[in-house]
Amino acid sequence: MRSTFEIRKTNIVDLDTDAIVNAANESLAAGGGVCGAIFQAAGYQKMQEACGTFGHCNTGEAVLTPGFDLKAKFVIHAVGPVWIDGEHGEPEKLRSAYKKALNLARIKHCRSVGFPLISAGIYGYPIKRAWADAVSACTEYLRTNRNDVMKIVFAVLDEGVRQAGREAVRRAGAGALMPAEPGDWKTMPMPAETESFLLTRSFREDEMDALRLGHVPEAMEDKWFWYMEESTLRAHRSWTGHMIYRIDFRADNRHLVTVNRDPEQYGCTDIEEDRAVLGKLLDRWTKLPYDYYGQWLAETYDSLKKAGGERRGLMLRFCAYRRSQADCCFRKYVKNDEINASSHLFSSNKRSHFFKTFLTFS
Repeated sequence: MRSTFEIRKTNIVDLDTDAIVNAANESLAAGGGVCGAIFQAAGYQKMQEACGTFGHCNTGEAVLTPGFDLKAKFVIHAVGPVWIDGEHGEPEKLRSAYKKALNLARIKHCRSVGFPLISAGIYGYPIKRAWADAVSACTEYLRTNRNDVMKIVFAVLDEGVRQAGREAVRRAGAGALMPAEPGDWKTMPMPAETESFLLTRSFREDEMDALRLGHVPEAMEDKWFWYMEESTLRAHRSWTGHMIYRIDFRADNRHLVTVNRDPEQYGCTDIEEDRAVLGKLLDRWTKLPYDYYGQWLAETYDSLKKAGGERRGLMLRFCAYRRSQADCCFRKYVKNDEINASSHLFSSNKRSHFFKTFLTFS
């Protein structure tokens, strides 16, 4: 299990997380919007009495009450700042409210917590700034508490606000925490020409969690984009967007795999080769973090072995920001094969795992 970050278009009172967060005011009184909805769903009188025991909560702080009639066991009342101009301590107070809420959830041994976008309603915090500070606070908390697994779910009612949140997560470099969605990458539907087979394999819960998280490509050599909807996984080649595999997972562990057989999109025609390839892919996809570079290296080497059946002189140049990693990984795969390999430093300001490959046939 690992911590994850989700943004759903839903009402926060419908979340089944261990705790949900109320965008509270300092007096902890029932208000409008999210606050009013939570009081009503929890049971107005009971929530009012529980909040009354505290009486007051400063901006940037949080307190915890039972969830009463909600699905969530607890409600964490976090007080965000009223937006003035961003120069009156609003960002610091907003981030503090998120961190204090997460810390209370941790103390109560919660494994999941649902948030609204605090201060972005009647308190007037600009949506993009609110998301940036929310993501910053949550990711900083997760980094600080690496040993604690926490599922963070944001509930919003507007699709535009939800997409702004996903963009904020990616800009913060935290995209790996967020389940992939179809709109995260260019995709094409499965063509009419297909072939199917049954994959008999059991998956542990942590392996299914990794598959459900999906993967959005991060670099040139990152060849796969996949995501899950319900019990179906769709795997696309990153450069073209072509769907190569669709896996419909079944409870009896006999999973239906549909393979692309359009010759203009996918060159393989051997079902047994696909069975072997998909098995290797799943071995990697079910481990977190996904080693896309290792996958690229393995596929590249397999292609070289096929092309070099007669032991022609092949030179594979790896241009990497981290030369030592390239050398180590390449030795792992080539072992004693008669392939001449050399690694050259390739500097990149944007990515530490950016590679260029040149194949030279003699």
